[in-house]
Amino acid sequence: MRAGPSSRKHASMDMTAGRRPDEPLTHTRWPYIALLLCAGICSSIQVGKVPPALPVLQSELRFGLAAAGWVISMFSIIGALSGSLLGSLADRFGERRLTVLGLLVMATASALGAQAHSAAGLILCRAIEGMAFVVVVISIPGLIVASATEAHRRFVPSLWGVYMPLGMALALTFTPVLMEAFGWRTVWNVNAALLVLPAIALAMVKPPRVVHAAKPKLTLASLKRTLSHRRALLLALTFCGYTFQHLSVIGFLPTILQELGIDAHAAGLLTAGAIIANALGNLSTSWLLAHHVPAWRMMSVAALAMGLLSFGIFAEGLAPMARYGLTVAFSGLGGLLPASVFAMLPAIAREANTGATTQGLAVQASHIGQLLGPPAIGTVAAIVGGWYLSPLVLAPAALISLFAAMGLRASSQTRAADSKIA
Repeated sequence: MRAGPSSRKHASMDMTAGRRPDEPLTHTRWPYIALLLCAGICSSIQVGKVPPALPVLQSELRFGLAAAGWVISMFSIIGALSGSLLGSLADRFGERRLTVLGLLVMATASALGAQAHSAAGLILCRAIEGMAFVVVVISIPGLIVASATEAHRRFVPSLWGVYMPLGMALALTFTPVLMEAFGWRTVWNVNAALLVLPAIALAMVKPPRVVHAAKPKLTLASLKRTLSHRRALLLALTFCGYTFQHLSVIGFLPTILQELGIDAHAAGLLTAGAIIANALGNLSTSWLLAHHVPAWRMMSVAALAMGLLSFGIFAEGLAPMARYGLTVAFSGLGGLLPASVFAMLPAIAREANTGATTQGLAVQASHIGQLLGPPAIGTVAAIVGGWYLSPLVLAPAALISLFAAMGLRASSQTRAADSKIA
């Protein structure tokens, strides 16, 4: 029986570089994974470029603290409002296509932001950057998973956890230097060029395989399945509790260090060091996963450690470098959690049959935590006139992450038991 034109068309659409979508890879495409990680790091630099430039932006564009807050938090607001929906769009239109488009839109918005002459114009450009950023960070993990063999697929997704800390550390380290030499507008233009490079490379290099042979016809159906899936919600809740704590501590670390007598430049470098510790924690997760340490266990350890260390970080009378050492441990051990989340996402996405929509939910939850954490800890500090009650804000978030991680353990055991019975 001959295949009709429609069948031949779909067969050809399901081929990439001569490989059927269901044909297993013979080796992991590490160069392609490295390119995807580079795209993620370049994207996260757009998050970190603002804090070092904020005083200059306020002075030149003449805006106050309220507008400054919008400039800083716009990425988190966009992610908190639209992560799941943008994830369903990635399912519908394809991760590779949206990754390239997102990088180019982000580059355009950064270039336009360099021409801004008011707070309103800069905030609008940041909103566009934020939406494109969410599209990129939702789309790339599916491409990473598709680039790995079955032997590596257990831990390769956890590598994605390094994109944010590495990008933030690079931004905090080099933005002040470039800005002092050339000005903030040049920094914005350099970032635009930086985003175009991986976009061109990803557009030219074919992915190892088609990530989704069949894409959902209705994005809302995919969204509904994700929001009703218990394990997807637990994973998102774990991630939300983590980002609530991490950004609260790291975001105010330069301020706290300066209050303790450390100059602004040294405080920035020390903060970058704490963020690099987070990247190392993410990378160690890959090694632990390869040695069959369960992801839920690392999430639980990270949540418990962060909650306990927060009491030491904000203890009164502690020496500045001792406080900083505890913060490095807080950030490093905390790095076990996001990498574990990314490692679990592919399996949970398959369970829910939603693909990138599950990734979108996790990203949305992470941005909700980022949006709520710093204002909460900052408000308490302002009311009591110090940071010593901060653990009372952070500990509940740690417990939420811990209980959600334990819930993932219980659901994993239930699923394993059910599969044995079946």
